[in-house]
Amino acid sequence: MIYVLYGQPGSGKTTLGKLLAERLETPFIIDGDEFRNMLSNTGYGREGREQNIRSANAVATYLTQIDWLCPPVIMSLVNPYQELRAELRSHNTGRVIEVMLSSSRDLRKEYHVEDFEKGNPECVLKTDGKVEDNWEQLKALLEM
Repeated sequence: MIYVLYGQPGSGKTTLGKLLAERLETPFIIDGDEFRNMLSNTGYGREGREQNIRSANAVATYLTQIDWLCPPVIMSLVNPYQELRAELRSHNTGRVIEVMLSSSRDLRKEYHVEDFEKGNPECVLKTDGKVEDNWEQLKALLEM
């Protein structure tokens, strides 16, 4: 299963992604900031974001297709383009759960994406509360 936690910067993707990975006992977390640094792609425009997301999609798809392993993979990325999330789904039919995180906080505002496409995620989580409360809400949404 691939869990895609996406939303604007500062919405709690990394924090909740790490908690989810602990709960699922998986070491496979593709975090947007860490992944970007690993690939040395510093472009925050549409082209740079698309390149990073396509690379992350490829890695997640690869990991879930290892027959003897079949681990859950957590993706915590801004991932603002519906087309790229749909592309991931098309390569992983029935194995992707999208959770859009949203927050009214102004954290990391300089990295916000103006043309962010919300899409139709299975779950939407408002993350203005405490981390513990957000985590409890995420577990309830994912029926854990």
